[in-house]
Amino acid sequence: MKRFKVGVIAAVSVVGFVVSACGDASSDGAAAASKTVTITQVKGVTEFPVGPTRIVANGYGIDNLLALGIKPVAVVEGQVSLPAPWHGNKLDGVPIIKMPDKRTIPVEEVAKYRPELFVGDSFVVGANYDSLTPVSKVLGGIEKDGTSSAWDTQLEALGRILGKEAEAAKVLADDKANVQAVRKRNPGLEGKSAVVAQYIAASSTFNLVAQPADATNTFFAELGMALPRSVRENPVFSKNPDLQGGRTPVSLEQLPTIGANFMAIYPNGATEADLARLPGYSGLPQVANGTTLVSDLHTIVSMNQPTSLSRAWILTKIEPLLAKVAQQAPVA
Repeated sequence: MKRFKVGVIAAVSVVGFVVSACGDASSDGAAAASKTVTITQVKGVTEFPVGPTRIVANGYGIDNLLALGIKPVAVVEGQVSLPAPWHGNKLDGVPIIKMPDKRTIPVEEVAKYRPELFVGDSFVVGANYDSLTPVSKVLGGIEKDGTSSAWDTQLEALGRILGKEAEAAKVLADDKANVQAVRKRNPGLEGKSAVVAQYIAASSTFNLVAQPADATNTFFAELGMALPRSVRENPVFSKNPDLQGGRTPVSLEQLPTIGANFMAIYPNGATEADLARLPGYSGLPQVANGTTLVSDLHTIVSMNQPTSLSRAWILTKIEPLLAKVAQQAPVA
């Protein structure tokens, strides 16, 4: 599902980490002095020349570049339109390459921009990665805690490749401080629950991000929140390990079981009025209490594939609802 990911992405059990080919560089100067760095990503170990200047990107790779002050020579648009709301004017003048089927990178189009580096996301871990390697070095998804959407780990790796380690560290520190500031302003969020879901009208099913280690749920964990017990302890929500984050489509009979303090839900192919007509929906505490955000695709993507840019944007958008949640009794 992308901003709610609908594609099936195979999870590869590789832990992402970064080491320098010329020793453990501890500063930007040391990284820049190295000729290459070695990155372990989902597709294995790759050696990258330091300091590429012609870079094409997709997904959260775009955000990581922009956060480091790098404007790509082109970007690939996938399941959500570009620029995203949190990009502001940062992509002004950047050519946008369209995915023909919203999941396959058009390699011939990418090659026209003569990239020295392609920075991808969790779509760039299989066939897309393999098709891109003849035309460019590729930094794709890096797995951490069972998800290949480890944007922060990729940002650290990108800092090494670009000789911008200090800048990457600052982006991560500022992001953490921003989240903690929201938590400090709303101490009542501690122990409250949150779910991010998608209603799929075409199949009359819904899914939600059921794995606690998924980047969506760790975002809320940083705010002091957690998945409700009814989701954590119900195996039906995560029975398919091949779906990222446990996004298993389930019957609408399960909808009344996902009570929480907060919910963001994307009505895929439907409207808010359609949601209200679903059996059990209006009775959910997060709906009855007015702490549900019915989202468009960009909004749901900002939580499903978070980055420093999208997290800052969505926090501004949802903090009024979170302040309301902070005054509620826990829905565990």
